[in-house]
Amino acid sequence: MVRLSSAGLALAGAVLALLFCGGLLAYGAGRGIDLTDEIFYLVWARDPEAYALLYQPFGYLLHPLYALLGGDIAHYRLAGFAITAAAGVLLGRQLAPEPARRLAFAVFGAAAALVIYFPWIVTPSYNSAANVGAMLVLAGVATLLRTEGAPARLTAALAIACGLCAAAFAKPPLFALGSVLVVALATWSFRGNRGRSIALLGAMALTMLLIALFLPLSRVPGLLARIAASQHILALPNTPLRLPIKVLGDGAAVPPLLTAAALAAIGALALRRTRWGGWLGHGAIAFGLIYLASTVPDTLDGGIPEFPGLALLLIAMAYAALVARRDGLLLALLLVAPFAVALGTFNNQWAQLDFSMVFPLLALFRLAADDPLPWRRTAATLVAIAAPPLLLLAAAMAPYSLPDSIFAQAIAVRHPLTGSALLVDEETADFLNGARGKATGALLVDLSGTGPGVAAALGAKAPVLLWLNPATATWPDVVWSRLTEQARRRAWFIAPVLPLFAPSAPARWFTAHRASYCRTPLPRMTFWWEARSLALWRPCPASRAHPQG
Repeated sequence: MVRLSSAGLALAGAVLALLFCGGLLAYGAGRGIDLTDEIFYLVWARDPEAYALLYQPFGYLLHPLYALLGGDIAHYRLAGFAITAAAGVLLGRQLAPEPARRLAFAVFGAAAALVIYFPWIVTPSYNSAANVGAMLVLAGVATLLRTEGAPARLTAALAIACGLCAAAFAKPPLFALGSVLVVALATWSFRGNRGRSIALLGAMALTMLLIALFLPLSRVPGLLARIAASQHILALPNTPLRLPIKVLGDGAAVPPLLTAAALAAIGALALRRTRWGGWLGHGAIAFGLIYLASTVPDTLDGGIPEFPGLALLLIAMAYAALVARRDGLLLALLLVAPFAVALGTFNNQWAQLDFSMVFPLLALFRLAADDPLPWRRTAATLVAIAAPPLLLLAAAMAPYSLPDSIFAQAIAVRHPLTGSALLVDEETADFLNGARGKATGALLVDLSGTGPGVAAALGAKAPVLLWLNPATATWPDVVWSRLTEQARRRAWFIAPVLPLFAPSAPARWFTAHRASYCRTPLPRMTFWWEARSLALWRPCPASRAHPQG
């Protein structure tokens, strides 16, 4: 009777979480314009061949959806939410420990999946596509491991193929890891369950057919060569040699409480089913919860919590060491998935786990169902159910790279790239209206590092690379080396120059020739929670001195 009551409460909580998360995202679908990452995603979704240098081919995957919806940003976002929630439903349903609980797990899966839009990056992107791909692959694997019969195997093969296809375009390293997993499981299952093995290998074949729907297979080798060349030219950190160094270096930014939680969780897994393992597991959970509690004051002051993804993952790992008795492979895959999705980011590798909180949340929800201790089971369920609404609400109050909360987006404007109608805050509206058309058709080298939205607002075109990312010191030189002397002389600039870019060739050129440029100040605008006063510098007519206004 207690279990039935707990199951009913879990279902009710999951429904409320989904209604809140879905409602909040739907409310925000027509609000806010992010001039940084969002413009980057939209340029590639609109034209997958926009630039020769290409290091992520996600544009080929997103372009059909973008074109189908006519570039309407609100509808495009809503479609992304629906696809994400559907993937969460499939994965959550297959994780249910018993058929009677499939509805609760499916509903919670949808709610947890929507957290991939934390910290309010709500336009479909390679991050959202990679997470959806991972969810679909795991849903298919869970179906094959827990269900027999031809219909189930066919459904699983289709889910895995769709997931691998999404991963191939979103994050090729994730596709490689997913393919290794599928082949390994097929090999392992060949003797004991040949039908499962055939379904897994069939999923690999079906993946190729799905990829061909987005890009002819004859073009794949050329695309891979182009990506490899671009990664070499741009010195990206996701190569086999650079990535381990980056992961270790990024660990220095992890808060001490989470470092302690990680050590305790690893110890708990190593010593599971011993008294020491129990103490370490509870200690890791305590460290993780204390860290999350410590982020509340800054969040209430308008900040965004840092490293919640790592905290939740460590809590789930420690909880697994305490209670996991069934579905060990599925739980292990849920805990490993965030690391696989996070590979190859410009950001801190550990902070990138924030985009994949669906997996530890589902692990917590699943583990709670097997917990023999009522108080701990209830606490874990409450944490899992409360996390999605709280995380998305925190993101909505301090959205990524928006000057104000989602609830302050009330001024109607046209999106600078697509022309679709959206509501924005006063600062964004002033910037878009003040910048519109001031550099139409110009070749613009943006040395401010603020994002491709500045060029989009001005009506300009960034040469060679869409965005001189503020984490990439060498990229301005890459751009400059590929411009002719004539193109350099007619280039326009955005300043002040980011200090990281100051030693670069275009920054030195601009400094040396500043007297021949005319300055136009742009309205003040906030990027990544920092207000910036930018200026547009254009070549002055030969007969004029350079004015300062």
